[in-house]
Amino acid sequence: MKYFIFFYTVVTLLLLADSDSRADETFTVQFPPADSYVENELLNVVLKVNAQRLDTIRVITLHKDPLEKDIPPGSSMTCVGITLKKGMNTIQLIGMNRKEVVVKKEMNVFFRSDLFPPFRVPPTGFKRYYFHFIDNEKKCTSCHDMDPTLSSLRPKKPEDSPCHTCHSRKNSTTVTHHPAVQWNCFSCHEVLRGKRKYTTPKPDQTVCYPCHNYEVRDWKKKKLMHGPTAVGHCTLCHNPHGSDWPALLKMQTTDLCINCHNDKASGVHVIAGFYGKGHPVRGVRDPFVQGKEFTCAGCHNPHAGDSQNLLHVENTNMTTYCTSCHDI
Repeated sequence: MKYFIFFYTVVTLLLLADSDSRADETFTVQFPPADSYVENELLNVVLKVNAQRLDTIRVITLHKDPLEKDIPPGSSMTCVGITLKKGMNTIQLIGMNRKEVVVKKEMNVFFRSDLFPPFRVPPTGFKRYYFHFIDNEKKCTSCHDMDPTLSSLRPKKPEDSPCHTCHSRKNSTTVTHHPAVQWNCFSCHEVLRGKRKYTTPKPDQTVCYPCHNYEVRDWKKKKLMHGPTAVGHCTLCHNPHGSDWPALLKMQTTDLCINCHNDKASGVHVIAGFYGKGHPVRGVRDPFVQGKEFTCAGCHNPHAGDSQNLLHVENTNMTTYCTSCHDI
């Protein structure tokens, strides 16, 4: 009986080992490495695939509808673009053949963001992931031109940019940043040989201020600057490529502000007025801008101002201050 149990156990282990090895023959994740963190919501997952065993890769995340990527016959590599949520993302990768599941794998990627306090610190053991190192790029040169040229600096059309194939989703937003929509990627990104390529100089103001110098001159005339403006952290609030919100904001203005000023979320920090209600910070029209919703920026300048609270109008005399909007 003991010999039978021993034999059964050995056979089971061999079958499991064979199953694992056959699973590895279907596809392997090349990038990103396991337990990585990134600081951009758009991520390309690069897979080495066996097109003889698989014809489709299905990707499942908990916050988006599943998506499928066909594997052309004879392919050895494929890429799948996904959108991450803030914090931990568990991504299921399912290899299929003729709509039948062949193998399932799972990976974790953490989307770190300075904008959201709960997601500022990645989990222990997670490492920052950058793709554009020379050794990484070597795995993609069979399909992609990984070396920018002088013509890449000012492409005549998006398809001429070496960045377009993998990063076209960056321009799928309602509002786009001019350099991004022109695919003048190297207006902001540096090309460094022998190191990580396509870095962006820090702080952000190094890149942003030369083009936005008119606004900067106005801010510097003010007595006070908002913290992110003072340290040149423009991309804390603005997406440098594109956004579905005005001014390339990362979200609706009031939602953006209360990420850091969550004690002001209710609006009751403003004088209650004659009716005992807090001042609204959303859901009503802006009295100064036709067709625009009222937000925190209706009263506060998000970059700089002459008052401690960065108010648009001096509030030394509260009656005068209130009547700048209200007919009392």
